[in-house]
Amino acid sequence: MPCGAPLPSYHDLATELGVAMMTAKRGIDALVAEGVVRRQKGQGCFVNKELSRAPRELEHVGVIYPSSRESMYALPYVIEIMRGIAQKAPPQADTHLFSLRQDGLVRAAQLGEWKISGVILLEMGNDDYLRAFAQWGTPGVVVDYCSQDAPLDYVACDNRAAARQMVTHLAALGHRRVVYVAAPSPRVVARPDNEEIPLMVRESSDTRERRDESVNALRERDMLADVINISQDDQWTGCLPDEMYRQICSGNGPTAVLTESNYAVSLLLDDFARHGLRVPADVSVCALASDSDTSSDGRRLTGCRFDFVGMGCKAIDLLSARCLEPVLDKPCVHRIGFKFMEGEMTKRVGANQGA
Repeated sequence: MPCGAPLPSYHDLATELGVAMMTAKRGIDALVAEGVVRRQKGQGCFVNKELSRAPRELEHVGVIYPSSRESMYALPYVIEIMRGIAQKAPPQADTHLFSLRQDGLVRAAQLGEWKISGVILLEMGNDDYLRAFAQWGTPGVVVDYCSQDAPLDYVACDNRAAARQMVTHLAALGHRRVVYVAAPSPRVVARPDNEEIPLMVRESSDTRERRDESVNALRERDMLADVINISQDDQWTGCLPDEMYRQICSGNGPTAVLTESNYAVSLLLDDFARHGLRVPADVSVCALASDSDTSSDGRRLTGCRFDFVGMGCKAIDLLSARCLEPVLDKPCVHRIGFKFMEGEMTKRVGANQGA
């Protein structure tokens, strides 16, 4: 919008964006604080300065991450994404990490202060923030999250293909009673004391896609026995309802348990051990997505090994291109592939192998 152009009312803006009116007001308040928008008493809000969308070189890369900087290097798949970013970033480019948990909500003025050329928003599961970011004029690529609301580039896992591949594999092994175990992912990111409202990072799009695509594929083949959604209050430690443990160990329950990740498999096996139980020999356990080739007990996993390093590389390619091209007018999703890995933890129904 050109300088001096009037902005819609809070009500009209909230309706257009599909958000609460208070959310729209907070967004305008932030733009007013940064000098992008000015208020005129009795007349409304107007564009105070037009955000620059001129082509730029990718010299200073910002990475915005919801949790702490330390946690970035505790998760293998995040480490791989960061490795890809480091490998593909131009030699002259430097990288600045912003942690929402430690630094608070990153705003346009801060990006300008650090002379950020483009931003990678890693696991940024908040559509309100992404919509606001898209208006700032700073090139941005969202990694490991998808949204249909903000006109940005998104790099995400091909969860639909992975779910179809896994269900086809289980069907070929004779499984007809499969339980899908879904872990929670919504979390609130702590903000500094002077911030009034915490930033909610909503359900991961990966969690949602893997659950929905797996359940749909299992239902199409009449293989779905149950869906277990571990609630956020459980702070998922792998704990299934007691009844499900009994069913799995009874011989009359599910013949396979499908989880969303290798991390979930490890938690599940650990929880069986805490109950003094072992997964029966003819029950398969597998992970839809994996950033490791083995489980916590050293056995080879069956899962889809996604190219997370490639995800980081793709993000830099897109960000470099976006620095030189006009911004998007609608979301553009780029899916990364995987390698299907068959391990020791899935087996043919009726096979008498060690658990």
